[in-house]
Amino acid sequence: MASIPFTLAALATSAVPELIVFGVRAHEEDDSYVSAVVIGEEEELLVRIPRTQAAEVQQSGELLGLAALTAGPRSELPFAVPLALGMTRAGDTRAVVTTHLPGEVFDAEDLEEDAILIEPIAQAIAAIHALPHSVAQQGGLPVRSSQDLRLLATRLIDRAESTRLVPETVLRRWERIVESAEIWDFAPTMVHGSLDSEQLRIENDEITGVVGWSELSIGDPASDLAWLLSAGQDVLDSVLARYAKHRSAGSISTLRTRAALYHELEVARWLLHGTESHDQTVIDDAVGMLDRMVGGSGPLGAAFASSTNREPLSESEVSALLDETPEVTDLLSDTAAYEALDEDRMFGVDTDFIEPLPKKDAGDEDAGDEDAAGDAESPHAADTPTETAADEQLTEPIDPDELPEPKRR
Repeated sequence: MASIPFTLAALATSAVPELIVFGVRAHEEDDSYVSAVVIGEEEELLVRIPRTQAAEVQQSGELLGLAALTAGPRSELPFAVPLALGMTRAGDTRAVVTTHLPGEVFDAEDLEEDAILIEPIAQAIAAIHALPHSVAQQGGLPVRSSQDLRLLATRLIDRAESTRLVPETVLRRWERIVESAEIWDFAPTMVHGSLDSEQLRIENDEITGVVGWSELSIGDPASDLAWLLSAGQDVLDSVLARYAKHRSAGSISTLRTRAALYHELEVARWLLHGTESHDQTVIDDAVGMLDRMVGGSGPLGAAFASSTNREPLSESEVSALLDETPEVTDLLSDTAAYEALDEDRMFGVDTDFIEPLPKKDAGDEDAGDEDAAGDAESPHAADTPTETAADEQLTEPIDPDELPEPKRR
């Protein structure tokens, strides 16, 4: 185990040949990856190796997202975004090196409606949603209409219903929402796609960085707001009031309703994960959460009921809500990262266009080298002018015995 960070540091120098390593430390933020932080001459870099095929697909999506965020779009964001620097082979998969964003991670459930972070959160989300659609269109990212998203929600509900484990009251509530044309009459925007407190980096009560861009796409802005319901309906409404000051949000009421629906459908995805993996512990956990949603009881059901019964906030109501918010001088405590229900987010990036890293046969040395070089260049071609020959990018495959076994969720 002690040798893992040093092994990753060696891989980083292969992926980024000009890198001079001054130090390395373990990085255990995500069990889906073996990772380490490498201290370079000017900045810290993050090197990660996916442990599973699912993590490899997620990493591929993130590379596409980071490549789409070229210098122009990045300049429009009020926070830093990682920059992909290179990759190299690591056994049957690859090690990817990006810039490392410093900062603390907070627990979403610690948020309060008058917290200092409410305004930075609203500003960050609004800035992502204001990015031009050309970011996705030119970057080969998913482009979905409101009806596409409505259909995805309907299919997820149908799959959950087929388990016969969703309470009838909850199921009917979901169906009423997807059947309401008014709720799905909205203009899609650029979305982060998997936003929650784990993806935000905080310093001095400001959001200084956002990570986890594997699901960047054109989609429903409500999907980037759903995680706030972990802290309660009042927190979501407080963010929405400030969000509406930064950009035209259309109907706040329907935006709130879809956010509440997405929040509840995360439990449906958790249930499906349990049934498809035959994990009875996960199934029991999901069923327990669904039972607490019956009749609008419990935090998820209450958020949904509150959201669907409210009238849209007028401009004067938004201003009044902001005027009533007291100034807060105490600081939020730093806590461990919020653990999401499932890595496979609800409206995740399409993976049809992502090809898994091909295994290299002994007889295809030359062809494999060319492929590896192409993969290494593509995620950062727009931002990194230096090109490196394929044979300089590769290193000896890492011994699988050196990698720790993945932890079970």
